[in-house]
Amino acid sequence: MQTGFEIMDYDRNLKDLWIRRTLAGAVDFAITSVISFFIIYFLRPMDYMDLIFIFFVQGPVWFLYSVIFDVISGKTPGKYLFRIRAVAFVGNLSVGQAIVRNLTKLNAIIAVADAITGLSTEGDPRQRYIERFIDSVVISERRIRRIRSFQPVQENKEELVLPK
Repeated sequence: MQTGFEIMDYDRNLKDLWIRRTLAGAVDFAITSVISFFIIYFLRPMDYMDLIFIFFVQGPVWFLYSVIFDVISGKTPGKYLFRIRAVAFVGNLSVGQAIVRNLTKLNAIIAVADAITGLSTEGDPRQRYIERFIDSVVISERRIRRIRSFQPVQENKEELVLPK
């Protein structure tokens, strides 16, 4: 069986999905970093050394942010921007599934490692590694442009009268 990286060599749709997932993750990371900055700023005025603490706060903020948006709509603002959605294989994402699938977002390095591991191992190439345990996947919401096919000629519905 092939890994996700091998499939990406020839599957343009998979490559497009992972590019959009990565960009959506970057948008969400940036949003939660700003939220973390304001949380630390309002707790106390910051020094330059306090900027390091933003990344300790950012992980839990990213986790909560992702869980809340996944449960409500299946998509964070980053996913909304890039037209992708997190779904369960059966039904909607439950709170438990949303918590488990976002556990790796407690640390950005672990989140990246989770995506790389999911693409490096056999299985559904659309899934991060942790998503395989809870049967969830991120799908594209883009409409596929269809090529208009020729319409069949409509036959005359009148009965043919054959000469006797």
